[in-house]
Amino acid sequence: MVERSSPRAPLGVQAAVRGPGGSLLCPPPSLLSAVPGAGPEGPPGSYAAAPGLLECRRCRYLRTGRACCQMVEALLAVLILICSSVSYGSTGGYRGLPSLGGIYYYQYGGAYSGLSGADGEKAQQLDHRFYLLKLPIARAAMAVGGCLLVLPCVLILVGVLRLPWHFPAWLLLECILDIVIAIGIVPALYYFFHFLLGVYNSSVCKEREQLYQSKGYQGFRCSLHGAEIAAGLSGCIAVVAYLLSAGLSVRGYRTVHKLKQKPVELYEL
Repeated sequence: MVERSSPRAPLGVQAAVRGPGGSLLCPPPSLLSAVPGAGPEGPPGSYAAAPGLLECRRCRYLRTGRACCQMVEALLAVLILICSSVSYGSTGGYRGLPSLGGIYYYQYGGAYSGLSGADGEKAQQLDHRFYLLKLPIARAAMAVGGCLLVLPCVLILVGVLRLPWHFPAWLLLECILDIVIAIGIVPALYYFFHFLLGVYNSSVCKEREQLYQSKGYQGFRCSLHGAEIAAGLSGCIAVVAYLLSAGLSVRGYRTVHKLKQKPVELYEL
């Protein structure tokens, strides 16, 4: 009877596996590492896992503290942009559902809304005037949110391209820019809430609130709504993120300066 021979292993592994007298021995780790799939990276017969996306030389920057701060800044800018667009996107207030005709007139309460005729026209006029009062600050907040979104995206791209390593002075410029933005957000937040409170204390808002309350509607009070408060909180968190990013930029400049004087190992910033 002929025995079927098993697939032959590499020579070094055979020598390590077969000891004197044909006994099986465990191969040394150095030989295991030379065999594809025999090491701790995976089970026998499998190849080592390919490095992840963040393991490449350029994308390694995305794992640093500065990159994390910049991504948080971009996320907060998106939140500011979205929350400020709530006031810009629609006038709110009264909607003439009866103008849709048919079943909508009765199913959604248009026939009994209490805002028909002169009251409905007055409500629409007040809504439009109230919308025009809030429009300037909504546009300004959206513009600020857009600028705050572009800046961290540019800084992330600069970091991925390793510009701070070739030009360390860029880190100082980035630090100054972060501090200026953090300081500038504070008066911007004050102006944002001061303008909104002025709009809510105006005669237009008070008259609008009284009209809707007289008809049983309670969702038109002259006070800050959730999206405006969320935009303000996002701005406050952005101040902290920019100050932290400024501190990390200074630390990165010191690290690059030391490595330029005595290059031992190339650190990713």
